Amino acid sequence: MKAARRTFYFFSFVGLAIVGALALNRVVQPSCATELLRAAALAAICTAPGLLHRRLWPLALLLLPVGCYLLLRTTMALPTLVDGAAGQYHFYVEKLRQGSEAYKVMVFPLDVERSPELLLLLTFSAYWLLGSAGFLALGLRRPLPAVVLVMILVGYGLTVDTSARALWPGLLFLVLAASLLLSSRALERLHWRPREALMGVAVAVVGCALSVGILSAAPSVVATPWQDWRAWDPFGQGGTTYSFNWLQNYPTLLDPANNLPVLEVQSPYPCYWRANALDNFTGSAWVTSRAFVVQLEAKREQTSDGEWYTYSVPPSVPTPKGPQVVERFSTQSIYTNYLFTGGEPLSLAIQQEIPLRMNDLRALRVSTALGPTFAYTVTATIPQVQPSDLVGLGKEYPRELAAYLTLPFDRVDQIPGPDKAAAWRKEITEELPSGWEWAGLYDLNERIVGHATDPYQVTLRIERYLRRAYSYSLTPRASEYSSPYAAFLFDTRAGYCQHFAGAMALLLRYNGIPARVALGFATGEKIGKDLYQVTTNNAHAWVEVYFPTVGWVAFDPTPGHNLPLAGPSSTSPGFVNPFADTASAESETATTLPPAAHPAEESGPPSTQAPTGRNRETSLPWVLGVVGLLAVAAGWPLGRDLWRGRALHWGPWEKRLALSIRLLRSDLQRYGVPAAPGHTYEELLDLARDYLGLEYDPSLSSRVLAVLFGAYPPTPQDFRQAEALRKEVRSRLRRTHRQQRGWTRTALCWYGLRRQSATG
Repeated sequence: MKAARRTFYFFSFVGLAIVGALALNRVVQPSCATELLRAAALAAICTAPGLLHRRLWPLALLLLPVGCYLLLRTTMALPTLVDGAAGQYHFYVEKLRQGSEAYKVMVFPLDVERSPELLLLLTFSAYWLLGSAGFLALGLRRPLPAVVLVMILVGYGLTVDTSARALWPGLLFLVLAASLLLSSRALERLHWRPREALMGVAVAVVGCALSVGILSAAPSVVATPWQDWRAWDPFGQGGTTYSFNWLQNYPTLLDPANNLPVLEVQSPYPCYWRANALDNFTGSAWVTSRAFVVQLEAKREQTSDGEWYTYSVPPSVPTPKGPQVVERFSTQSIYTNYLFTGGEPLSLAIQQEIPLRMNDLRALRVSTALGPTFAYTVTATIPQVQPSDLVGLGKEYPRELAAYLTLPFDRVDQIPGPDKAAAWRKEITEELPSGWEWAGLYDLNERIVGHATDPYQVTLRIERYLRRAYSYSLTPRASEYSSPYAAFLFDTRAGYCQHFAGAMALLLRYNGIPARVALGFATGEKIGKDLYQVTTNNAHAWVEVYFPTVGWVAFDPTPGHNLPLAGPSSTSPGFVNPFADTASAESETATTLPPAAHPAEESGPPSTQAPTGRNRETSLPWVLGVVGLLAVAAGWPLGRDLWRGRALHWGPWEKRLALSIRLLRSDLQRYGVPAAPGHTYEELLDLARDYLGLEYDPSLSSRVLAVLFGAYPPTPQDFRQAEALRKEVRSRLRRTHRQQRGWTRTALCWYGLRRQSATG
């Protein structure tokens, strides 16, 4: 029967953990229930040894990190370039940082397909929260604090405004919590009488019924929950600040009613100011998979302007040709982990030492956001590439660029058979669950590319086609397609810069041409000689395409945007098409394409969600610090008592009995009862009777003394009676002291900070 009780107790906790995981799943899209349930299962398994035997609870402290590692590996696979324990650690730490940054800029429901790093963060957080609950409930057999921890997940899922209202998670949580608490009492009893079990079940049923009644009678309880939790910023000062992140909500940023200045750039050449790039297409989102593993070393220099730290950036291969320039960036009310550059960076100088890192995408990043105002200087090469430089370069790409050709489906050159269109439709519908969304990709690509084979000619045709055949909109209509890029290409045919850039990079890879999506800001408004004002409305995404012997070259398929310098893009000033491109309606000497007609250029219509303007990046450490201090302060007395009484659960009965007596003496001393080390057990009980009015069975003290002096062997019953009496003494001490001295002095005594003399 004892094994059956433990089994019921274990599965009550597992059910509670599942409810917490499914409640968290309600605030994300698409569903990530599989990953969250995996986290719940691992947390329960890793903390279960303490339930099998009380002495095994420390094993959970070893198993929890192992389970966390397994969870990370199964949620996000390691790139082939990451090797060794240190490399894996830095990779996952970086991904968790990116997930936290994505959480700050996303709106609910959280799009985990758009950001795999966010999915990693959610599963990681759920695992450790449920792991802590499991350690308390299964290892230490303290179900009440475990229920409180799981309630955090359930409350999070039920108090986000955009989450659909439902009673079942709360109701199921109450039922399982009651089962866990009832079965925990059953573990401690030799016999569980039916009357007591029925009383406990009745209390649980009445509590659930009252909860449902309250929720039904007062719908405002579930109709007006707390605002979304990411807006919680108790230490924020507000103001017009803006946090730049590689994963941007462009419809929110491109709001003319909230157009905030973020940068002033002094540069002899206008550029797109690049922050990072996205290299991995999941089918529904473009994300970055390159960790910042290259640590840049600083060289300190003393100048007339003060002390400067100069970071040399490793050169790219191949190295672009063009003039070297010095660009000065001054931020205005911006917090950013990314340092912007124009052109190909060679070095960066700043008047403070920073932990600057670089990834394979040539992005520069610091772990702690800089801001709100700071300045730095970049020495960069402005590439000067002519259209003729890209003609006839072929597709002999270096082996390390294979990652920039990957797609979740086959490329054109990988489609088998003579009838590639039919083979594509058959294969894509069988390979992917939502493959029907991409069934028209081959035909669309044929219309765009035609018989072109030169990679540069293919690139120009895709860029021109998207600018002419698709319209710009910050609010494209809803679509039944799950992938926003499939919806953009085949259904709505409207979107903003993310859609255009992502679609072009997708089509280029489909044709076997390496491509990625670049992120940052467009040039901005020229406000002086070589001086540009950049605002939030200039946030932009464009495309970088790789050409052998030349390197990465920028193209922009978004209507209304033109690259500011002469170059190989059809949007460059004075562009001349080097191909006799009869597939397009343009002549060979087409000039720069005019901006497409759409509302307010790139700005679009006013957004319903403006930037909050809070400095969450700097307040987060304060929040975590305060929460940590509160947790330590609240958990210190409990942790101390658990540590002092850890040997009560194993070992010989006489040693456990002796420890119970020492704890009794300590409890009396803590609350001012004059219990001396030389007092016998009977004298300690007499003190408890004199000061607390506690009556006890004299035969108990006689049996305990006989056991301690070796007159006869101890029994479990002796220990249980002594422990029950000690707990009663401790409870009366707190209650009596609180009545006589007040809550504050009682709390001080509980913490061991002050001992008041007791009154008899």
